[in-house]
Amino acid sequence: MEPDEAKKRPSIKDVAREAGVSTATVSHVFSGKKHVNEASARKVRRAAKKLGYTIDRVAAQLRTRRTKIIAVLVPNLEDLFLNRFISLIESRAEDAGYQVIVSCSRDDLKVEQDRLRALMGWRPSGLILVPCIEAIPDMLLKEYPDVPVVAVDRVNPALSKYDTVTTDDFASGRDVARHLIDLDAQNILVLAASDEIFTQKERIRGIEDCARDAGNVVVNTLVAGPDAKKAAGKLSDWLDDNPQTKAVIGLTNVMTLAALSAFSSRSIEPPKNMMLAGYHDSLWMTARRVPITTVAQPVDAIANAAWERISSRIGKDGDQVLNIIYKSTLIKRKSTSED
Repeated sequence: MEPDEAKKRPSIKDVAREAGVSTATVSHVFSGKKHVNEASARKVRRAAKKLGYTIDRVAAQLRTRRTKIIAVLVPNLEDLFLNRFISLIESRAEDAGYQVIVSCSRDDLKVEQDRLRALMGWRPSGLILVPCIEAIPDMLLKEYPDVPVVAVDRVNPALSKYDTVTTDDFASGRDVARHLIDLDAQNILVLAASDEIFTQKERIRGIEDCARDAGNVVVNTLVAGPDAKKAAGKLSDWLDDNPQTKAVIGLTNVMTLAALSAFSSRSIEPPKNMMLAGYHDSLWMTARRVPITTVAQPVDAIANAAWERISSRIGKDGDQVLNIIYKSTLIKRKSTSED
């Protein structure tokens, strides 16, 4: 950059002069450390916009050793539950004066560790983590012991040294299985993306537990992988070899879509030919001629709890690890009963 170009870059002093306030006021507006009355804050924001002033976050990081940033790491960005969760965290962070950096581990443990180290390079105030499987990487505590962490969704609370926010997936598995068995489903197929992810393992365990209690109910699990198109093909092959299957449970919204794709290619109409239930209620599940029975996870409550816990940890509020567990709700629709 040429010297004359550098001179054109607006500084905090330029913004203060334009807004008619002190440099401390400008700093407080952008850092959120102290309250600034709304009239002055508006003047500062207008002046900054007019001058093209932006915060030099790298310089701020070097000065404070910690940024007003929340890092969020999730296993994928295709899951509608995670999309909604991230959106809610971003909203709460914005209200509190934080920026959010989101990264994706692509359901790969090696990538997860690499992404964690990259995120920690920003010196975030805290980390909200949805792990690939059930455990949080050991390197996080070893290499970054001072960073507040809250683990969400896939984590097994029994294995976590950090606060967790999860749902009772064993109970939801029992609930959806009980519903299908009450409708006389004697042969149930569970369509899973993975049998290594804690949430899906717990749902499978709950479904199988309910089937054992009922007696004379067969439960099979097809691990079809995370790709919806490939999962649909595997399910179609399964149905060719197992025509006795009377109900399918998709353990994620992606697996539910895969089931619908396989059904469409085979002219299967739920619930006439096959009952279908899924996980994570979404608008598309009702925007159909036959709405889908689904387990609705309380994503708003989960996101709010995660934000409250990370805020408390940043504020060094208490040392005891908290495990917050919510209950999901089974929404019964026409895909499992024509009534």
